[in-house]
Amino acid sequence: MAKNRTARNDSSSPGGRRSRAGLAAAAARSKRARTRWIVAAVAAVVVAAGAVLLFRQINGVQEGVVTPNVPEGAQLSPALRARGAVLTISGDDSRPDVRYDPASGTITARFQSKYYDPKHSAAYNRQYLATEGRLIVQLALHNSPEASEVVAVLYHGRQELATASGGPSQAYNDYAVQYAKGLP
Repeated sequence: MAKNRTARNDSSSPGGRRSRAGLAAAAARSKRARTRWIVAAVAAVVVAAGAVLLFRQINGVQEGVVTPNVPEGAQLSPALRARGAVLTISGDDSRPDVRYDPASGTITARFQSKYYDPKHSAAYNRQYLATEGRLIVQLALHNSPEASEVVAVLYHGRQELATASGGPSQAYNDYAVQYAKGLP
């Protein structure tokens, strides 16, 4: 029995195997912890620097000091600008299909209505469809001075709900709105 105690005492003594392994493990943990702190500090500095640069760029654009990098003579197409109008008013889920006919100057936008809800009354839906369609016509006309007419066709799934149309010489309330037959 005395031999066992001596063996145990030797292995746990400062010069024994356990203490060396324990010291090595502690050193490895300490090194990993330092590495994590260094990586976290570097990541924080990079994020902070990126935020400062982004803030300065946004501030410069708002003040007119910085202009976007658009090649000279390049212009956005009226269809692309009208698509932006649809996304602005009706959101990303609207899935707009926008076409521009240069011969007639007509922009036609077909998209899913954001505000139509079959659970609401017909009067309520008509009011929201008219507002949504007219706002898109107005914004598309504002963004595309070459457009002579904008037609916004609103859908719910595959069901056509309403069509709003207007031209640059018309006021917002004069934009025509036609509702699909049987609109609930």
